[in-house]
Amino acid sequence: MRARLEPKRDGNPKALLLALYLASLLALGSLAAMAEASERTFLLALVAVDALVMGALFLWLAGLPEKLFYVLEGPFLWVHHAWGGRRVHRSEVAAAVPTAYALPLFTLGPKAEMPGYYRVRFRLRTPAFPQGLPVEAFVGARRGEGVLLVLRDGTGLLLNPEDPKPLLAWKEAA
Repeated sequence: MRARLEPKRDGNPKALLLALYLASLLALGSLAAMAEASERTFLLALVAVDALVMGALFLWLAGLPEKLFYVLEGPFLWVHHAWGGRRVHRSEVAAAVPTAYALPLFTLGPKAEMPGYYRVRFRLRTPAFPQGLPVEAFVGARRGEGVLLVLRDGTGLLLNPEDPKPLLAWKEAA
């Protein structure tokens, strides 16, 4: 059994990144057009380098949200994300609980956030965990419905697949 699950996403930064890219080209192009003839060649070369470097950077950034997805493969859950992946065996999971979540605005520690891609470590406080469960979230939306995988090591993994049923069934499979 192999199933790919997509997270629910709250947007994609492609339009904003495209606008920033075009604005940077327009600004440098305007500067080059107003420059003296002796400086114009250098500034046009700068516009060309900007077009290549910033274009590559913005394309890479715009593709980050699509790099987050989950794969159920036999007894393993693979969380694929922009900087690698994480593998969880079914035996490491103590419980899989549907839960409503909202990511905190401020957290200490490593995180990566942009519309459609959130990787955050925080303490999730629920009635079942009043002191807070240390959780690593790999989700596509800042808030919504997700699945909390409570791991046997006392931590959690928060995911938000569009359809949580396969993930919940994976945990219950023998």
